[in-house]
Amino acid sequence: MAAHFDTSPEVVPPSNAPEVYDARQHQAGAWQPYGSFTPRSMDNTLPFDRNDSQVYSSGAPTLPPKSELGSPVAGTATPARQGKRRSICGCSFLVFVLISALIICGAAIIGLAAATGISMRREKSANSELSAMRASSLSEAPTVTVTSSGPASTADEQERLTHGCSRKNEKTSRTVYESKFFNSSFTMYCNRNAPNDPIFSLFATTLDGCIEACATWNNRTITETTCEGVSFVPFWAVIGNAAKNDAPGDCYLKPGPQDRDGLEDAQDTHAAILKD
Repeated sequence: MAAHFDTSPEVVPPSNAPEVYDARQHQAGAWQPYGSFTPRSMDNTLPFDRNDSQVYSSGAPTLPPKSELGSPVAGTATPARQGKRRSICGCSFLVFVLISALIICGAAIIGLAAATGISMRREKSANSELSAMRASSLSEAPTVTVTSSGPASTADEQERLTHGCSRKNEKTSRTVYESKFFNSSFTMYCNRNAPNDPIFSLFATTLDGCIEACATWNNRTITETTCEGVSFVPFWAVIGNAAKNDAPGDCYLKPGPQDRDGLEDAQDTHAAILKD
C-alpha cells in the first residue's frame, strides 16, 4: 500500500508567538516526515526560570496524616488559649476591681473616723478652755450686794415719785402739770383720791407717769370714755407690795366728772384732775 503524505502548507509562527496546537498530529495514522517541523528552543520561549527541583504530579494532591492534623502548629494559639480572660496580679479583672473598691471604701472609713476623732478632741478642748475662762471670770468678778428698799427708801426718792407730795410742807397741791407728749394740763392734789371706778389700771411707777398715761389714753385709745382724773399709790409701785394687796397697778385712770370738791381724803394717795 502506497504511503500518503499531507501536502498542505504548514504555518510556522514566529519565535515569540503562541504555538498553534494541531490536533491532527496526534490522530492515529497521521505522521509527518522527519525534518518537516523544527521545534522551538524551550530556553527562548519560557517567560519564567526553570526549576528542575519542582516536580509536578498529574494525580490528586495527597493529604497529610491525621497525626499531623491533630497537633497544633508551633507558634499558634489554640482556641481555648485565645479565649482566656485577662488577669491582673493573678486575679480576674472583676475580682481586682472589687478588691480595689473595698480598699478605697476602707480608706475612706478610716479617714472619716480619724477626722471625727480630731473634731471631738478639739471640741472637748474648747469646752475645757471655756469652762476655765468662766471659772476665772467668776472668781475675779467683784461681789455686789444690792438692797431693795422700794420707792420710799429715801425722802428724796419718795419726793421724786410723788412729784413733791411726800414733803412735810408740800407745795404740790393745786399746781399744774403740763403733758410732755400731748396738749393736756392736769391739776395735782396730794393725799387725795379721785372718785369713780377706774377705766384702766397699770404700773406707772411715778405720779408724772400716771398723768401721762391718762393723756395717752385720751389721744391714742379709741373709746367712748375719757380719762378725766388719776389716782396714784406710790406704795404699790413696788411689785411685791402690790401683789400682797392684790393691787392690779399703782396708777388708776378715772372717768368724769371730776372736780376739786369731789376729791376724797386718802393718806399716801395722790390725785390729778384734767383741766378744761
